[in-house]
Amino acid sequence: MKKVLIPVDGSAASQKAAEKAVSIGRLVNAELTFLTVVNLPTEDKYSYFGMSVENAFVANRKAMLKQLIHEETRMLNILVRNLECSDLKVDQRVIVGKVAEEIVKMAAEGNFDFIVIGRRGFSTIERFFIGSVTQKVISASPCPIMVINV
Repeated sequence: MKKVLIPVDGSAASQKAAEKAVSIGRLVNAELTFLTVVNLPTEDKYSYFGMSVENAFVANRKAMLKQLIHEETRMLNILVRNLECSDLKVDQRVIVGKVAEEIVKMAAEGNFDFIVIGRRGFSTIERFFIGSVTQKVISASPCPIMVINV
């Protein structure tokens, strides 16, 4: 296990997963890649409820995306700095897309040996209605996964 992918979103679950990944990384001298996926909401989300926000999204999409990328990069930098893992080879990536799909894609294309991911602990009903990124990654992952529960 030399390459470990750690998806983070700033949540307590992802921070715990990142801490665990650093511990594992030190044990096996692994390369750690911290990944944040920016998921820009679409107007489809709102049209389901009869709201029309298409013009606002089209007009502001670039500015919204730029701001989200900036904020997610900032969050990732702070998280990694607070982990004090300068003794390890660390990479940080901020990409845009559907979260679970991008995590699985990066794991496959980057030939990662392992994923360490957090899980917030949604109830069965919450998972049914909003889904679980962790569950989707588990279902499609090209490599073993360690799930850290909060």
